[in-house]
Amino acid sequence: MKPFIRETAIAAPLMRPNVDTDQIIRIDRLIEFPRGELGPFCLEALRFDAEGRERAEFAPNMPRYRGAGILVAAENFGCGSSREHAVWALVDWGIRAVIAPSFGDIFYGNSFQNGLLPVRLPSEEVQAIALELDRSEDPRITVDLEARTVTTPAGRVLPFEIEPDRRAGLLEGLDDVRMTLKHRARIEQFRRDDEVAHPWIYRQTEQAILKKVLILAGDGIGPEIMAQTRRVVEWFVAKRGIRMELQEELFGISAWKAHRHLMRDETWKAVVESDAILFGATGSPEYAAIPPEHNKFDQLLRMRKELDLFINLRPVRAIGALAAASTLRPDVLEGTDMVLVRELAGGLYFGTPRGIETLPDGQRRVVNSMVYTEREIARIARAAFLLARSRSGRLCSVDKSNVLENGILWRETVEAVHKAEFEDVELSHLYVDNAAMQLVRNPRQFDVMVTENLFGDILSDCAAMVAGSIGMLPSASMSAPDQSHRKALYEPIHGSAPDIAGQGIANPLGSILSFGMCLRHTFNLPQEADFLDAAVERVVVAGIRTRDIADPGQASVSTAQMGDAVMNELQKSNS
Repeated sequence: MKPFIRETAIAAPLMRPNVDTDQIIRIDRLIEFPRGELGPFCLEALRFDAEGRERAEFAPNMPRYRGAGILVAAENFGCGSSREHAVWALVDWGIRAVIAPSFGDIFYGNSFQNGLLPVRLPSEEVQAIALELDRSEDPRITVDLEARTVTTPAGRVLPFEIEPDRRAGLLEGLDDVRMTLKHRARIEQFRRDDEVAHPWIYRQTEQAILKKVLILAGDGIGPEIMAQTRRVVEWFVAKRGIRMELQEELFGISAWKAHRHLMRDETWKAVVESDAILFGATGSPEYAAIPPEHNKFDQLLRMRKELDLFINLRPVRAIGALAAASTLRPDVLEGTDMVLVRELAGGLYFGTPRGIETLPDGQRRVVNSMVYTEREIARIARAAFLLARSRSGRLCSVDKSNVLENGILWRETVEAVHKAEFEDVELSHLYVDNAAMQLVRNPRQFDVMVTENLFGDILSDCAAMVAGSIGMLPSASMSAPDQSHRKALYEPIHGSAPDIAGQGIANPLGSILSFGMCLRHTFNLPQEADFLDAAVERVVVAGIRTRDIADPGQASVSTAQMGDAVMNELQKSNS
């Protein structure tokens, strides 16, 4: 929301006591119009007669008070129901402050959450101000929140009292949630300390709903890393009471060798019926030997598209102990904690027309189409805004609107969603080339970044340098949160790495951390996810390294030994 520091504006008197929220905005208008479009209907029962004509005697309709930014009201302003919409309507109408002897309690609290300043002054002072407005040639008032004063049209300076926390929130443009999140680090540290002291409070031994989890190890290093992830999953079932029905199926080359199908119908049925899929990797040189009629579709893209897994979350956090594994300086990395939100079901990877054709002159031409609808852009933007709102309230949208029409529609749609639903979130924009540069120049400037499919694929690999290795990065791909049976697929972002497959040296931490995201998003158990994340970080801080994150000359461990280290940390923390 917009910060309130100091406002000098025309002030209109509204000296009618007990103006309630239903008079400020009628309930039927809330059904017809969203936030941002309520201004024309603010106070309409008082502003207009039954035929829709303006009431000349209603002060805010008078020419001298047109465009007022401040209301001077009588006692008990905003009484009645608890709806926030009354405040929304006033703000949409252009009102930044209301001066009155008293307010409805709920309206008073809602004002601070939506950028409206309610100023309480004694009744005699409010009446004196109203009289000054009536007599003044220039009915302007200055409300100074920093100084906590009201300057009247006659130049009188009146002090007012306001709760310190609410004053601080309005000065910074932050509601209660955003103000609380400023202390996020302290809150999380308290919770971690309290979890150690009272583990029985945080340990859930039974969940209301049994979740179905499917493991698809896939190709390349997938089976090696997934074997370690499965150990962790089974430990959480046995030791932390996570209720799940766990199933594993062959996928990709292993499925082809066993069944002459990359994805059997039985496997696809298990995919459709699962709440969550733990996926290893896809991709192998052996695909070249599979007859084309059996390899028409990328099965991973098929899952993303048909399950509508359009939200891809890729958290990127700098761990101090891994600073040497990155090509970036430690002072550049320090404090980085961001999430890249990638649209996963549209764009170049799915757009048509596509393909390679031979032209009449014998040349070959390739076509790929970057296709998005407003609805597709709006829904990924909405998911990113919601995530940003739950963190520090900042979202950066990445496009290429200076060159691509696709980028123009992307930016216009993101801005429309922001204006209609998320004005409390700070929105910025970057072109994708600049975003790539900024990720390596100053990654900690970002909190949440949202972009389309191809750009997200590239930028998230670029961001891997913050974590020290692409082997450290998990991801979650999810359908819409309002679906009755939300689907999700969790996978490390590193791919199949066929050059090291079978050597037992791959880093399983990205895959293990992906299961942590499963605990957070599918099981709705953030405390269990934090428990696993903390165990992984302690392993890294202890100096245990697979080859990809080892310093030059430093001894490295195998995939299985890294799994052992995580299991040991989990067991120690659980005892």
